[in-house]
Amino acid sequence: MKRRQSIRRRRTSYDLLLFTLIFWVLSGIATFWFVSAESKIIGQELGTEVGKQYLAVAFPVISRSTGSDQREPIHESSPGPVDNLVDGGQGARADGYVASETSTNQSLVVDSASSGEPLVLIYHTHATESYQPVSEGNFHSVEEAGTVREVGNTLASSLEARGIAVIHDKTLHDSPSYNKSYSRSLETVQAIIKANPTIRVIIDLHRDAAGYTGNEGHIFSVDEKTVAQFSLVVGSGNENATELLAFANRVNQKANTLYPGFSRGIIPKEYKYNQYIHDHCLLLEMGNNQNNIEEAKLAATYFAVALAELLKEP
Repeated sequence: MKRRQSIRRRRTSYDLLLFTLIFWVLSGIATFWFVSAESKIIGQELGTEVGKQYLAVAFPVISRSTGSDQREPIHESSPGPVDNLVDGGQGARADGYVASETSTNQSLVVDSASSGEPLVLIYHTHATESYQPVSEGNFHSVEEAGTVREVGNTLASSLEARGIAVIHDKTLHDSPSYNKSYSRSLETVQAIIKANPTIRVIIDLHRDAAGYTGNEGHIFSVDEKTVAQFSLVVGSGNENATELLAFANRVNQKANTLYPGFSRGIIPKEYKYNQYIHDHCLLLEMGNNQNNIEEAKLAATYFAVALAELLKEP
């Protein structure tokens, strides 16, 4: 009898060991597949990025310690030379990088208010990204409520209330497939800026992944309200990276001057994120998935104030 019990215990131990081994082998294969996937999206390896996001969720400590993927923002520096936003800015070609054009000495805000021509484009490469309490699908939802699209609505209406015409595109570039979402969003943006050459600022609105920064929401206080912080990602792989960084610095400084602590800083990444199409492209990460939707929407209202003031500066 004792011998049979001993045999059963050994079999149970062997089964547990076998299941554990199978689990880790399958996890390793999945991780390798994500990291190794070759998704050539305008020079970006999206498979690698998705793999890093997978690692950030599964192993956040490991992810945050891996060299260039650290999500700690750099401190803002003095803005470099960049064309005057109010005096005409630059036009955007639909087929690639854009060089600055001669300023026209016309106020963008006045032109926008009088003619209704759009100055700002808001879109979402990852439109299904969601906030608390919309946590299904690993914080991705095709429904608009609780997602970055709802935050984009607030940002657009807040800018328009200040006389700045906006186009807000809510195409689901990451659904039903996440793969090639950047190539799909590029097609959308190219078509919009070709049809609307008055656009001066292009915002790809995202939310960050909390796994990168300690699994806590990014918050600060304004007017006794709890508000999500934002960060700006600059693709250092773009040929216009210097101009992109200069503009990001201006936005960063304006936001933190008006609301100290609002911006978490600028995050340089080696990819392109389609930012080569215009020197005033912003990859805006408004809070993360541990922020609730109301905190993110409040952040959008304050960000609109900062951007509107920047557009009015001579």
